[in-house]
Amino acid sequence: PPAVADESKVCRSPVAGVVVQVNTHVGQQIKVNDPLLVLEAMKMETAVTSPVDGVVKSVTVEPGEGVTVGQVLVEFE
Repeated sequence: PPAVADESKVCRSPVAGVVVQVNTHVGQQIKVNDPLLVLEAMKMETAVTSPVDGVVKSVTVEPGEGVTVGQVLVEFE
């Protein structure tokens, strides 16, 4: 996966799969462990939670989109 300037400002995909649901939006205030989105891999759903407190800067995926391990899903300010 490509490097970003500050790894503490991104949330990466823990698994390869398909985005089932996005639970956040740009500008939303986020706390550690708040739900960001749900991925489906091998018929199992995985909730992806925020690794940091902050504000959502961008959501780089949408429902139905396939993602790879380590792909940036959400960026924080």
